[in-house]
Amino acid sequence: MIILSPESRLSFAKVESFANQTGIEIALSESAQVALADNHRVFCRLRDSGTPIYGITTGFGPFVSHTSGGGSSQEHAIGLLEHLGAGAGDPAPACVVKAAMLLRLQTFARAQSGINPEVAFALLRMLNLDAIPVVPSIGSLGASGDLVPLAHIARPLLGRGTVSFCGKILSGEEYLVMSGTAAVSMEPRDALALVNGTSFSTAYALHALARAWRLLQTSERLTALLFASLRCSTQPLHPALHLARGHTGQINSASAIRDEIAKLGGYSVDPSRPLQEIYSLRCAPQVLGACRSQLAYAQSIIDEEIHGVDDNPLILDPDAEHPLGQAVHGGNFHAQQVAFAADAINAALTQIGILAERQIDLIGNPQQNGGAPMLLARYPGRQSGLAGAQLTATALVSEMRGRCFNHATSSVPSNCGNQDIVPMAATAGRAAFAQTDHLSSILGIMALSIIQLDHLRKEGAAPGMPFAELPDFPEFTPLNEDRALHDVIARFARHFLNAA
Repeated sequence: MIILSPESRLSFAKVESFANQTGIEIALSESAQVALADNHRVFCRLRDSGTPIYGITTGFGPFVSHTSGGGSSQEHAIGLLEHLGAGAGDPAPACVVKAAMLLRLQTFARAQSGINPEVAFALLRMLNLDAIPVVPSIGSLGASGDLVPLAHIARPLLGRGTVSFCGKILSGEEYLVMSGTAAVSMEPRDALALVNGTSFSTAYALHALARAWRLLQTSERLTALLFASLRCSTQPLHPALHLARGHTGQINSASAIRDEIAKLGGYSVDPSRPLQEIYSLRCAPQVLGACRSQLAYAQSIIDEEIHGVDDNPLILDPDAEHPLGQAVHGGNFHAQQVAFAADAINAALTQIGILAERQIDLIGNPQQNGGAPMLLARYPGRQSGLAGAQLTATALVSEMRGRCFNHATSSVPSNCGNQDIVPMAATAGRAAFAQTDHLSSILGIMALSIIQLDHLRKEGAAPGMPFAELPDFPEFTPLNEDRALHDVIARFARHFLNAA
């Protein structure tokens, strides 16, 4: 069980783990329930006193200069979620939607949104039932929150939209019937609280971050295997070398590679290797260490975002100067920080991919691999070995470079000038998340290359000393004849994406 309270702090890793599992219950602590009710009462007093409150006494977005009169407050709330029921593209992954739902509840538990507790409980119930709204992946600017995707999460609470529930895709109305749930009565403040935050952008970014950490560690592990396979000098990994530079990420990457070599039992250096290896070996700690630093930066931003209140306006408790409380209007829904973090993750993933592709080329090149056959073919000429796999790695790197873009600075003004500077945080998070699929495939090809080189040595088809035992990898029968490797690459990629 995960218990949310005004003081609770969720790590990105905990949110990612929850979103990829079933059967973990989310609960609001007693203190959170009391605080939610108290904060809603403060909102109601402010509303009833005639205090100007965005979305209550005004229209939404650029209609803030218009009054909200002429219809019921419930119609106003429903209209907000309905007009935001737009979007395009394939549905977002269920794990991203689950994380976004949890992050909205985490914000509500901080009790500064003024939301009716019954609406928060309805979202909580939907999440605990593992009823996952179908959310289009495109439509958020990350500016006034992730309006469009979060509206798709909220609409089933009214019996609208679409939900994945019990293995079926249901309409919102069918979900309510099947789950035995009644549609909630929603006011404009409730509807705004559901959509006016960064939860969708942050959900994408935190999933990308969690995967990126696993893939970075995999790259360090494979780099260690490469050092050991070629019996390179370990001077490029010397602790004093990296302490002299002083970058924490670089120090830690070099240490991780040394630790992996130690697990293999160490090796004697091949005296025929050059004094200085090419950069994809010699500078691997510098490259991977820089990527470590990028991910550490992104993690600090994402964890802060998870712990913060990303709503507008905030409903603050009464004090001596404001006996009714306050409705403080601002822009905490603006996800600029998340966009920068996601772009940093994307850049790190891309650079890991570039390094790994060069390492794959090195393994298959007789001028660098100690004289093993070209592209690790068992019978060169008659057979092509890993040629197709290497072409795939090169194509994947090209894809990654094309998708490595500074989304955080790609503002396009919208909303009749109201949203005149936007961070494109959801686009940044979605791009970083997609890069993890590409990188895992590249690393899968690198692992296949190391296994194939070891096989050739055991067969006597390549000079050098094979490993006594390779680390655990998914099943792969080395190549003695050409065969399709698509499914094998996919299996290794899945393994590296999900490895603890």
